[in-house]
Amino acid sequence: MVITIGDGHETGIAMRRGNRMRQWAAAAVSTTLAMTLLVACSQDSDTPDPKSPGTNGQSPRSGLTKPGRPAFDPPMRFEGPGIELMAARQPSTTSGGASRPAVTLANGVAYITAEEGIEAIDTQTGEPRWEARTKNADDKGDSSSRTSPLVSADGKTVYAAWNRWVKGEGTAPGRAVIEVLAVDTATGKTAWSVEVPAAPSSTGLAASPIGAAEILAPQVIGVDATTAVVTAADTTYAVDPVAGTVRWKKADFLAVVLADGVVAGGERTGFREGRLTGVSVASGDQRWTISDAKRPARVGPGLLTAVLGAKTLVVDAAKGEQRLALDGGWGCLHDKQSLVLCSGSAGSAGSGRGIAVFDAASLEKRWALPDGSGRNVPRVSGFWHGAVYGEVVEDEGLVLDGMTGQDRETSAGVAPTEIDQFGGVSFGTDRPTFYRATR
Repeated sequence: MVITIGDGHETGIAMRRGNRMRQWAAAAVSTTLAMTLLVACSQDSDTPDPKSPGTNGQSPRSGLTKPGRPAFDPPMRFEGPGIELMAARQPSTTSGGASRPAVTLANGVAYITAEEGIEAIDTQTGEPRWEARTKNADDKGDSSSRTSPLVSADGKTVYAAWNRWVKGEGTAPGRAVIEVLAVDTATGKTAWSVEVPAAPSSTGLAASPIGAAEILAPQVIGVDATTAVVTAADTTYAVDPVAGTVRWKKADFLAVVLADGVVAGGERTGFREGRLTGVSVASGDQRWTISDAKRPARVGPGLLTAVLGAKTLVVDAAKGEQRLALDGGWGCLHDKQSLVLCSGSAGSAGSGRGIAVFDAASLEKRWALPDGSGRNVPRVSGFWHGAVYGEVVEDEGLVLDGMTGQDRETSAGVAPTEIDQFGGVSFGTDRPTFYRATR
């Protein structure tokens, strides 16, 4: 069975595909439902966020998480019944990285960038904890793509951004804005909110999106003690949350990482031309560049990737130093502890799947597949606390040891993309669903 959490938090029952899911569903009919929602954060902020008076979200519902909830760090096996997070689902028109559900999992709560605001769903009960709505309506008046919210490193604040429309009044015309919310995770109260005048998109028929994930929806990239960095339609804005003003903005620049006072990302310099650029978060002044490096993507704290010719570079965001160069096209993930995993094409010819894991500090290689042993190379779905999640056979998730590359669990149940100590979220059927961890 699958419990659906969607608009209005309406609950329904649906069958999950795959034999394993059907077995879980059948067993769940005769047992008490024990539900968990997983929340993890795919982006980090290293310093406290600024606070200013704001509006309150709906009243938080306390006492939802029961004592004695089993936690596994990292989890090895996942079971149903699942909880569908339909408010995190993207429009059917999205593809690639933009189709990833707009949900971040952190410490037993699913934070969702829903169409009307941020929703917090308790991952044990499946019940809403709170909802904080935006002030303005969607700029298109219908379903639009969103990005996963950013949860601060201390877990106290969650940030998200939306394209919104402010209605005209009197002789004042209506205007498009990017509305940004910062919400207290414990209470659901809005810590601050800002309306940023939206710049026209520079991405048209003649220009493809700058980022590797091809995401154009508004996104909060990072927050430090004085500034929130927001991107939308390949324009980056540095926002002062206290004053509610834009310190600087840079068109044709997609920020992906904020680290040590530097905003790093990709810059369009001409038709199908670009470079990696790092700028000061305080002023927007250029700090470093890497010419001809394109398609930037975030790896984790202080690191980003880009494509330069036939190689994938791993770059220090603050200094602009090239830390690693891999032949072929790779995407990299951080396990939120001490490892970096890169997966993609194993070789300059671009054929064959490969995995390589590195120490996050030194970027020394730990292990790689293929390794000549004949082992299958799984498709990687997630990486968390030293565990590699993926699958070789569809609907048969597995887990590898991030330190050694050896199999840790060959029947994990699902291959989650978001993981925490209580479970994982999978969206293999375009229906974002949380499954609880059982081992």
